[in-house]
Amino acid sequence: MLKESGKVFDSNMNGTACSCRLGDEEFIDGWNIGIDGMRIGDKRRLIIPPSMGLLYLPCSFGSNGVGENVPPNSWLLYDIELVNVR
Repeated sequence: MLKESGKVFDSNMNGTACSCRLGDEEFIDGWNIGIDGMRIGDKRRLIIPPSMGLLYLPCSFGSNGVGENVPPNSWLLYDIELVNVR
């Protein structure tokens, strides 16, 4: 969600868990850093500043934003629960 307004721009609460590989370039820097050290069952609220909302791909949150959902230079909040490790 957006920190400033609380507007939810993406969620998987009623769906399938998101799968990612720690350090993967397809995920924002803030996730890679914020998830590191978690154990199964841990929950964290990640507060991601624009500088850590960057992707290595051409699209990034940071100073670009993402369409109408995430304005440029937005702070993001993610509630994360680690449900499995492979």
